[in-house]
Amino acid sequence: MIDFVEGNVTAKYPTHVVLENNGIGYDLQISVNTFEDLPPDGEKIRLKTYLHVREDSLQLFAFSKEDERKLFRGLISVSGVGPKLAQTILSGIRTGELLTAIRNGDEQRLTGISGVGKKTAQRLIVELKEKFAMQGFDMEPDHKSRPVPAYSALEEEAVMALMSLGYKKASIEKAIDRVRSQEKVVSVEELIKKALQQI
Repeated sequence: MIDFVEGNVTAKYPTHVVLENNGIGYDLQISVNTFEDLPPDGEKIRLKTYLHVREDSLQLFAFSKEDERKLFRGLISVSGVGPKLAQTILSGIRTGELLTAIRNGDEQRLTGISGVGKKTAQRLIVELKEKFAMQGFDMEPDHKSRPVPAYSALEEEAVMALMSLGYKKASIEKAIDRVRSQEKVVSVEELIKKALQQI
C-alpha cells in the first residue's frame, strides 16, 4: 500500500491535484476539504493516500488529514458506497458535520449531499456509528446540535465552480447562504453571479 505521497504542487483543482516527485507527476483524487488545505503551486506537501484497485485502473485518493482518510475508508466499507461517492460525500460536508450527522442519525443532512439517497443515508448511520466509535471518534449523541441546512446539487456545483476560481470555501458558503436567504435562484450561472456580488 502507498501510505503517502510527498511532492510539489504542479496543478490543483477541487477534485484532484498533481504532485511532482523526482520527475514523476502523481494525479491524486481529493475532496474539497483537502483542496482547501493545499499550498500554492510549486510548494511541497505530504498527503495521506488510499490506493483503489480495479481490473482496468488504479486510482490514488489523497487526504490532508488522517481523520479524513479514516472517514473515507469507513464510507467505502458501506454497501453501495464506492470511492467516487465517498469523495463526493467528503466534498459536500465538513468532516465534523459528517460525524455529527451519523452520530445523531440525521438522515436529512446526509440526503442533502449529492448522490446520497434515503437508503444510503440509513446504511451510513447504522453501519458507521459503532465503527467510528471504535476508531476513537466521539459518537455520543449530541441533542443540542443545531441542524445545518443542506446544499442542493445546484448550490454544490456553484461552490465547486467558485473554488476553481480561487475563492475560499468558507467565503463562498457565506455568500451562498446570504443569496439563498434573499431569493430563489434557478440556475448555477445566476447563483454564481449573485454569490460573487456577496463575496
